[in-house]
Amino acid sequence: MTLLTKIFGFIIRRPQEAAIILLALMLAVMYWQLRHETGRAEQLTAKIEGLPPDTKQTVTIYREHVVTKWRDGPTKIEYRDRYLPPEGHVEVVSKVDQPEKPPEVVVKDRGFTRRLGGGIVYSRKLLALVDFKWAYLGRYSLTAGITPQFGGIGISRHVDDFTPFQNLEVQCIAGLGWGAKFSFGIGLRTNF
Repeated sequence: MTLLTKIFGFIIRRPQEAAIILLALMLAVMYWQLRHETGRAEQLTAKIEGLPPDTKQTVTIYREHVVTKWRDGPTKIEYRDRYLPPEGHVEVVSKVDQPEKPPEVVVKDRGFTRRLGGGIVYSRKLLALVDFKWAYLGRYSLTAGITPQFGGIGISRHVDDFTPFQNLEVQCIAGLGWGAKFSFGIGLRTNF
């Protein structure tokens, strides 16, 4: 309630500054929406546009998506859209002994990794976090982290599918504090 009182007091005392802040926020939201819709349009274009007559398969990598299109019959074109995490990679395996078959696209979206990261978590107050990501499966990851009050194991999820920020994750971490007390925190992290 006191936060709302302070906000309304600021608007009443300084209406010009409040209008400028509101306009800047509206422009930021409009820019984010334009960027998001442009990205979706490019991704849909990669899915919709057809294949040239002599092409059997194409692979398009757009940010965190791998779109594979292949010809299934004379006129039917199918596609598959897969998520590619920042830790993963794409391999295109061609078969030397079977040149008539299209190459196989292997998207590595699970496995083990060694990525140092950091961020902030809330556990009764905001705390700095340094962590180590050691396994991932699609958008989800397992981490081991340390804060000034506790250390523990956490799980995180990439949020780049619904936010404009790439390589940003929401993380939950739980572990024992320095006084052997159980602690839990939730916050944001990124990879270094």
